[in-house]
Amino acid sequence: MINLWVALPDSCLIESQTILEKSYKISQISRACSIFRVKKIFIYHDKSTKVEKIDKKIAKIILEYLDTPPYLRKKIYPKMWILKHAGILPPIKSPHHKTLIDIKNIKNNEIRFGIVTKQNDSLYVDVGLQKLIKYKGTQIGKKVLVKISNNGELSAEDSVKEELEGYWGYDVQFAESLSSLLGNTNCEILMTSIEGLQFTKHVDELIDKLKLSKNLLVVFGGPKFGLRKIMEYENKKISERHYFLNMFPEQGTQTVRLEEAILGTLSIVNNYLHT
Repeated sequence: MINLWVALPDSCLIESQTILEKSYKISQISRACSIFRVKKIFIYHDKSTKVEKIDKKIAKIILEYLDTPPYLRKKIYPKMWILKHAGILPPIKSPHHKTLIDIKNIKNNEIRFGIVTKQNDSLYVDVGLQKLIKYKGTQIGKKVLVKISNNGELSAEDSVKEELEGYWGYDVQFAESLSSLLGNTNCEILMTSIEGLQFTKHVDELIDKLKLSKNLLVVFGGPKFGLRKIMEYENKKISERHYFLNMFPEQGTQTVRLEEAILGTLSIVNNYLHT
């Protein structure tokens, strides 16, 4: 299974004027990434454009909120203006967004996300049941992924996404710059651009390399400037080691919006990853 990652600029919201517009755009990105099982979303600093610092915070909070199972959201996120419109955004309904169930129906070794709390010097985790479960870990006050044991008494211990089958959502990380992200990431890199070479002419070579590396980072440019220009602002050039490709040859619009580019690109890539 290929680990699919996405990188987008912190300038991605500069054309959205209101928090409602920003929220809806981020929800479209979240939906697209979830549909195609993206495991990491990197938000890199776009030095080619003047960016409001709050925008990257807005993007990260809404992305993480939408990826959080509904039964945990009120416990993790306080009321804040950034999430003002979160309630009207389309739900993701990923496999890890499990429903509230009767504690009697919990299965042995079931995996769930939870939030850890401390009571009477003992740690417990809320995983969306009618009561808390004894927690065998150390991560207080954090969202955790746990495996639940049902051996007469329920208990939970930490689990790791990478060791599990299926899709368990994405993680969101910041990167100081595009060049630092590309230099510190161990994977094959697909940089999308209207200036790039046609994807279908290089896809076979890319897929062959992915059989060894198992990690693919798909990088998107900003609303004002593409990846080549963003790299120039960092005094860097596109490396020949990276795939600089056009995913929409002969496009019928002057521009392709980020949310459209992510959905379209991942759809194309997905078909090759699973043939």
